[in-house]
Amino acid sequence: MKSFRFENIWLLSHRDKRARQVNFHPHRNLILGRNHTGKTSLIRSLFETLGAKPEGKLESWDESSVSLVEFSVDKKHYFALHQDGRRAMFNANNELIATTSNFAEWSALFCEITEFNLVFSDKESEVKPAAPDCFFLPFYINQDGSWQSEWNTFRGMQRFRAPWGAILEYFTGVCPPEYYRAKAERDQEARQLDEQKREAKLLERTRERFGRTLALSGPKVQSENFEHEIERLTHEVTILNKQQEGLRSSALREQDLLSSLQQQIRLAEEALASYDRDSTYLRAEPDEPLVCPVCHAEHGKSFLDVLSYAEDARVLRDLVARLRTDADEVRRRYAVTAAALGALNENYLRISKVLDTRKGELKFKDVVDSMGAESAFAAFEAERKELQTEIDKRLGAVDALDERMKELRSKKRSKAILDAFRDYYAAGRISLALPSVEMAKIRLTSRPDLSGSGGPRSILAYYAALWRTCSGSLGAYSVPVVIDSPNQQGQDDVNLPTVLKFIANELPKDMQLIVGLESAADFVFDKELVLDKQYSLLNEEEWAGVELVVEPLLQKMHAAMREDASPSRLSHKQ
Repeated sequence: MKSFRFENIWLLSHRDKRARQVNFHPHRNLILGRNHTGKTSLIRSLFETLGAKPEGKLESWDESSVSLVEFSVDKKHYFALHQDGRRAMFNANNELIATTSNFAEWSALFCEITEFNLVFSDKESEVKPAAPDCFFLPFYINQDGSWQSEWNTFRGMQRFRAPWGAILEYFTGVCPPEYYRAKAERDQEARQLDEQKREAKLLERTRERFGRTLALSGPKVQSENFEHEIERLTHEVTILNKQQEGLRSSALREQDLLSSLQQQIRLAEEALASYDRDSTYLRAEPDEPLVCPVCHAEHGKSFLDVLSYAEDARVLRDLVARLRTDADEVRRRYAVTAAALGALNENYLRISKVLDTRKGELKFKDVVDSMGAESAFAAFEAERKELQTEIDKRLGAVDALDERMKELRSKKRSKAILDAFRDYYAAGRISLALPSVEMAKIRLTSRPDLSGSGGPRSILAYYAALWRTCSGSLGAYSVPVVIDSPNQQGQDDVNLPTVLKFIANELPKDMQLIVGLESAADFVFDKELVLDKQYSLLNEEEWAGVELVVEPLLQKMHAAMREDASPSRLSHKQ
């Protein structure tokens, strides 16, 4: 499992001549401060620097401030610098890797460094790589959008088509990174296979056009070419036989079906004619009572009898119309099949003519004319065989990668992950004093929608189940969990301690945790940062030290962007 960790953040405002540097513990971090002391500003800056813009807007914040985030991927350190939409990436030695103001380029660089290889379909059904907001989505509870029933943590996620499920499957291991690596290889092999198939078709068309100009079917001087031609003709006849067998079978079925439809039409028309005669008789005869010759009882002719005959006639007419439509469709299909059989017969005649030339008398002119064609035939055949070998190899690779992808997304693996998630979710609801729910219908994407004070607790139980599942043996990535202001919707003096205890004690011990709280908690964190001044996250005391770290990197970013006419400069020095 790969690991991503926040190491440090530096914030600097040239306008206010203020700054702040914060170091993060690899495990449990608490940011403590009342409203407007900068907890959310500090947390948001982590994500905005890396290209993920949280929902919500900050007041009294210098929009031109500079942020520098040091992070590590599998203990390999990087520095991300951001100012006014311009970003730069540096390695551990402060060497510039890339600088850009283009979001797509930055996202591609971030995904390359983190090896985050998830891909989506956008709203135009085009395949697009994921971005930093997708990477952090399951692990950040933003106080401005994450405590409700919708995924409103980051802005702009709507550019993808329903990305939540794919993101959760990626990190929980249902569709792990290995699956997407195999898929990328498979897509590359498939593209090359399609190209080779197009090349093979082009070669065959070229051979046919050349053959119409200079016959390739003349006598062969070299026995090897003769063997190649016999092999080709045999292969063609085998294919023609298979096609003919299938077409004949289709033709017979269509003839039988057409005959059956015609018989049904004939019977229906006869019945319709009989009903028409009966209906005419009923309307024409006088309405005198009918007298039974045995008991002499009188029976009147009911009007319903006439209506019944009329309805039967209508049904029969509809039936005949439908049968005729079906018969026309079968005739059309039979005509197509017959045309295909005719084309096959032409190919049989062509091969027959080639074989007839082998039986006739051999003339010197035939030999001379055939020598050039024979050389061309040899070249075509050699190219065809080489292409076919490559095509067979690609087909084998595609099949092997398909099997690998099936293994990585097996039903057994998916069920084990979903069962673990359900168990964690059920346990979390109990710990957070929530009523039990039916787990059989719960999916990874079953985000709770509960009103009242229980709503935020159910959201926390849901996220915690995801985090614990991601931390399991099948999880893909260990990503820091960030929880901003868990005291939501009026948690009382009973439920708030329950929430804080759950966060402090029941989340995975080896993950990095950053929590923003308004008031002190009775639980121990590895590191605590206390913010006690409103609207003063940055301070004058730290200005000089932070400027010493940030300014050289900022100058490198601006210098690189001035030098490069394009919006990005990619000079990989990882």
